[in-house]
Amino acid sequence: MGSNGSKFVRKIVSPFNSTGAGNSNSETNICCSSLKGPGLIVLSRQGSMFFDEDGDLAHEFYIEELPSKKGSKAKMKRIVSNLKPQGEVAYSCPRLHNDFPIILYQV
Repeated sequence: MGSNGSKFVRKIVSPFNSTGAGNSNSETNICCSSLKGPGLIVLSRQGSMFFDEDGDLAHEFYIEELPSKKGSKAKMKRIVSNLKPQGEVAYSCPRLHNDFPIILYQV
């Protein structure tokens, strides 16, 4: 029962052990190349906003519809056509991927 946990920890921690005595970059290269899956550092994300025909950027767009009868209220209608997604948005500073396999804590 305990052997499975120690195998798992060894598998995660092994890329972070230094194998080269004199090479300071070897630890960084091992860390970034031997972990499988997505990269450790995330530089951008998929934007959640849209551009409309005028080039305005927002999450949602509405247009005011005037009432057809006199005395009734105007209504807001949501626009869902002719919108372009924002695309990739760069982070101001790089971040760790959410699947980063090491628990980080401050001592």
